[in-house]
Parts: sequence; structure tokens; C-alpha cells
Amino acid sequence: MAITDPEVSAYKGMSMFIVPAGTPGLNIIRNVGMADEPAATHAYLEFDSVRVPANHMLGAPGEAFVVAQVRLGGGRVHHAMRTIGLAQKALDALCQRALSRQTQGGLLADKQMVQEKIADSWLELEQFRLLVMRTAWRIDKYQDYQKVRKDIAAVKAAMPKLLHDIAARALHVHGSIGTSTEMPFAGMISRAFQMGLADGPTEVHKVTVARQLLREYQPCEDLFPAYHRPTAAVAAQKKFRAQLS
Repeated sequence: MAITDPEVSAYKGMSMFIVPAGTPGLNIIRNVGMADEPAATHAYLEFDSVRVPANHMLGAPGEAFVVAQVRLGGGRVHHAMRTIGLAQKALDALCQRALSRQTQGGLLADKQMVQEKIADSWLELEQFRLLVMRTAWRIDKYQDYQKVRKDIAAVKAAMPKLLHDIAARALHVHGSIGTSTEMPFAGMISRAFQMGLADGPTEVHKVTVARQLLREYQPCEDLFPAYHRPTAAVAAQKKFRAQLS
């Protein structure tokens, strides 16, 4: 993304380009790995007088953010789908461990605090699964990411906490081995933090949800709102006076 029109705001003046690897002036400074990923797949890039043909522009001039949001909207839902799979994997491990591990004269599965972890994990996962399915359905229905912006932001905001909490419970119930590299839980927890930053931080998405939701409401101009009980009673009496008399 680069500013192509400095006379307007960056939101309206940035354009997006495809820059092929090997283009003169494009240098990879170094590759960076993420947490437990086996390979360093992200790079610091340097652009030094890079030139690309005009037909390498994605979309029209000044539409970089429009192009990005179209890609990111679907990408965030894809992240959510993969997160459901990871969280289900952690829940499966949590349940199997609870049924397998004996401690203090009984199975972990018989301990109420472990049962609470299992119940909370299943409830949270099913709620999130339904939210993702509803969001995907709305994307298919409207074919317009702007109309589903609040839903996508909600999915993205809920995703990191869901994965973190279920993976953390699974890690805890597995004891010391749960923290080791022989188990996937520490990697899942680290990935939850990545989810909270990639494609926009959680805080930004919560702001989007709030702003989009507030557009559906109107401020009250009166001293007391309509749901103020004495005010509502007066309004009800006025509306149904004929029936009450």
C-alpha cells in the first residue's frame, strides 16, 4: 500500500499494488518466525525506488482500504473457522484427559472444578460456532461485507479469548506435560495472542461493534427516557385509556 494522492486523507489517497518477488529495489531484510511456527514465514521488507507497471494496481487509485477490507472480511471468518477447529481439538484433549487421569482416589472427570472447565469450554465453543455460522450466512445472503461489518468484527473480537481460555484449561488439566512442547496447548495460547493482533487488534474490532450497534439507536431528547418506569406508565395509561375506562 502506498500513498498515490497526497492531497487527500490517507484513507482516500492510498492505493494497493502487487510487487513480485525479485523486483529491483525490493529487499528482504530478514525473516521472522511466530511463536511455535516451525519456519520463519514473515519478513521485514525494504522498498528502495521500486517501480511496477500501472496494471499491477489492485482496484482503482485510492481504493487500497476498500480492497483490503474485502480481503480481510473473508479472511477474518476463515480465521474463526480454523479457531473453532483448534478449540475443539483442545476441548477433546481436555475431556480425554479428564477421563484418563486418576488423582486423589478418583478420576479428574469426577472433580467438580474440572467438570466446570469442561462445561464452560463447551458452552463457549458452541456459542462461538453459532456466531460464526450466522456471520457466514449473512455474508452469503447480502454479498456485501459492509452490511456484515459488525458481525465480522464481533467474530474477530471473540476469537482470541475463546481459543486462549479453552487451551489454557486443557493445559492446566494436563499438568506439567501440558506446558511442554510435547503438547500443543502452549502454542495454541500463543496463537490466541496472534489472533488478537493479526488483521486488526481486538480493541479496534470492539470499537467497530459498538459504533455499528449504536447506529441502530436514537438518543432521547426528553428529561426521562421512555423506559423510565413512571414515564412508561403514563404513556401506557394514555395509550390504553379507552380500554381501561
